[in-house]
Amino acid sequence: QVGHIPVEWVGQFAWNRHTSPGRIYGVLLEYGQRALDRPEVFADGALQWPDSGIVLNEQHNRQAPIVRFTPRVEDRRVIVDCDLPDTQRGRDIATLVRNQTLRGLSVEFRAISEGRVCGLREIRAARLLAAAVVDSPSHKTSVSVREGLHGAEIRDFTGWGL
Repeated sequence: QVGHIPVEWVGQFAWNRHTSPGRIYGVLLEYGQRALDRPEVFADGALQWPDSGIVLNEQHNRQAPIVRFTPRVEDRRVIVDCDLPDTQRGRDIATLVRNQTLRGLSVEFRAISEGRVCGLREIRAARLLAAAVVDSPSHKTSVSVREGLHGAEIRDFTGWGL
């Protein structure tokens, strides 16, 4: 199963500004939010992942890994927040997110427990296998690019949203 959520780009002057083309930040999944392209919802706390984290891929291509990260949960949102590597792939991903070629994040999961609620497939427990930066996200949110010294906003490109 694959679902998509937009990604936010936080500019090149984040934590490791000398060794990273920037930090990728976004909501990988919001519990309780219905997918736009299918009748599916994740129950609160449904996703489980290994302590060692998961791999972020480009367009679900496992031959194109970008970085390993450990998601965190804030409120009902599963968050991606990690430095991109200072590699050609990391720099390419930064560029593709900035120019909105890649506009979102997507989950790769295996359902462990599920049921039907009001016509929706409710995922009650699932193993998060990986995530991907994608061009066509399925969930309604916005994406932005911020550049500035230590998070001071110089430009904010937020014009995209479903």
